[in-house]
Amino acid sequence: MKYVLTALFILVNVVLFAQHKRDTIYMNEDWEVTKSRDSAKYYRIIKEDKNLYFVTDYFLKSDSVQMTGAFKDYAQKVKEGEFVYYSEQGLVTIRSNHKNGKFHGVYSKYYPTGELYYTENYENDIAQEFIVYYPNGAVRRKEVYSAGKVKFKACYLENGKKTKYFPYSIPAKAKGGMEAVKKYLKRNIYYPDDAVDKNIEGKVYIKFIISVTGDVKDVKIRKSSGNDLLDEEAVRVITEMPKWSPAHLDGKLVESTFSIPISFKLD
Repeated sequence: MKYVLTALFILVNVVLFAQHKRDTIYMNEDWEVTKSRDSAKYYRIIKEDKNLYFVTDYFLKSDSVQMTGAFKDYAQKVKEGEFVYYSEQGLVTIRSNHKNGKFHGVYSKYYPTGELYYTENYENDIAQEFIVYYPNGAVRRKEVYSAGKVKFKACYLENGKKTKYFPYSIPAKAKGGMEAVKKYLKRNIYYPDDAVDKNIEGKVYIKFIISVTGDVKDVKIRKSSGNDLLDEEAVRVITEMPKWSPAHLDGKLVESTFSIPISFKLD
């Protein structure tokens, strides 16, 4: 039930490791594996020991630790034990516990200044309890679950008194939902004439941000189609997309990131 309003996809290539061998993997800002150090923002060092693959991620620019943890498999998909994430300044941002690739135990997130922000308790990937704290440690919100259903929920003022309950997370939404987005794209995408003449097809993955005002911004190509004309048209049509309803997190407007594939296919 991680409350994350971003769409980050970690694509890790399968790498074969020899016993106790150390390997380095470079990753870009979207946590996609890249062969080029120049295009990387992070790097990962892996060491195999006692049937586990111990991983340490680093910020490339500062060489400071970004994450430590262990996987049960060389593909780095099945997490085991505690994972700890850090800011570039060295403060802990997240602690999570895993068993056989599932969340199991306490998941904790921290304020940028280091105080505990919230905790979630899990049993085999199923949330049991969610508690949000004020920076001074007072409880701000508490939710209890059983068999996937909410059994208790409450919000509190800093003095401990109950206040009106509100959802913790409200995702950004296009007017009319994703079906409306599909219709918009279908109506407004222009297939470049030169691409038609040359029988060029392809798929572009576009990454963009919905701002706190609902505007589309920072439109970027996450994965190119291999053709500049198709890429440019995909960026244009997303950039001109109508406003969305912005996301809310813990009662505040926040930005959120999306990734959308756009296919160009000739009949």
